[in-house]
Amino acid sequence: MRFKVTLRANKDVYGNQLPISYQYELSAWIYGVIAKSDNLYASWLHDNGFPIHNRRFKMFAYSNLSPHCKVIGDRMVIQDDTMHFFLSFLPEKSTEKFVRGIFTESKFALGDKRSRVQFQVESIEILPMPDRFDNNYEFQTLSPIVVSTKRDDGSIEYISPEKEGYEKFLANNLKQKYQAFYNTPFDGDEYFEFRLTSPAKARLITIKADTPEMTRVKGFNYRFKLSADYKLIQIMYEAGLGEKNAIGFGMVE
Repeated sequence: MRFKVTLRANKDVYGNQLPISYQYELSAWIYGVIAKSDNLYASWLHDNGFPIHNRRFKMFAYSNLSPHCKVIGDRMVIQDDTMHFFLSFLPEKSTEKFVRGIFTESKFALGDKRSRVQFQVESIEILPMPDRFDNNYEFQTLSPIVVSTKRDDGSIEYISPEKEGYEKFLANNLKQKYQAFYNTPFDGDEYFEFRLTSPAKARLITIKADTPEMTRVKGFNYRFKLSADYKLIQIMYEAGLGEKNAIGFGMVE
């Protein structure tokens, strides 16, 4: 289930600048709102997600903030009074009533130690699910897609969508999400064809900036076509494509 969340910026409180890497902080706010409404659900979502093997899937994704702002160095300057982002949940508990109830009229500050902006949730709009996904549909990233693998030395390699074998990572990721959510292995059509329809643009995002846990994650923005079983495309649309969806990566439209 997908929502458009419109925010009003109260720029007189802290100012009008955000760090360009705000994804983790936005994720923390989303978790915080859920925690206030249902501590048990938030704890389960954070600590367990939908487990499969040694991985955990949290089954929600969100987009970058829009519209785009003026970027100066590592800061983005908000020029409009309102912004919006898209938020999508796969868990059945996250119904329209649940989401509207916990996010409506919420006020929060987003940013880091150097700059932040206070926002007020102005409106939440539910977006209709497409009746079906035609194999001729073209998709566009709303937040960078992350695919990674471990090298022999234990370091992380972030994989470009232009690299051979990329689509196998995407297919396996969606099948694992399907199994985790439905508690049964994927048994649908194995046909899976991914095709880039635009150049891939790399984006490096800092997570937990200025802390001992700081890391950098590389994702890619691009347009693409995907021919696959409808059930996998629905998982992609509602829970995100690739890794780290719950901290701001892999949402598509």
